[in-house]
Amino acid sequence: MYAIIRRYTFKGGTVDRKTMDDLKRRTEAEFAPQLQDIPGFHGYHLVNVNDSELVTLGLFEDRAGLGESTRRAAEFVKKLPISDRIGTPEVMEGEVLVSREAPVGAR
Repeated sequence: MYAIIRRYTFKGGTVDRKTMDDLKRRTEAEFAPQLQDIPGFHGYHLVNVNDSELVTLGLFEDRAGLGESTRRAAEFVKKLPISDRIGTPEVMEGEVLVSREAPVGAR
């Protein structure tokens, strides 16, 4: 399994709650389904860091999934209303060496 982490910083500092809510909605409705269509998709997470950065984590069975997710992410970001405020992401990717999740229904 392979992971890709993207870190996006907003130009000009933080974004307001309305903008963040819109990003969340668009990502859930438009982008996440595109990732689910990639063969070998395992998971995707979007993290808001103090309203000034977004960090994403994608998990895929192989490197081909990472590449396709990068292509789709770039297309998605270009179409966002605030695309001019989102900087070029810092990207880290590699093989997942250990992965553990809680059993379904735990706690």
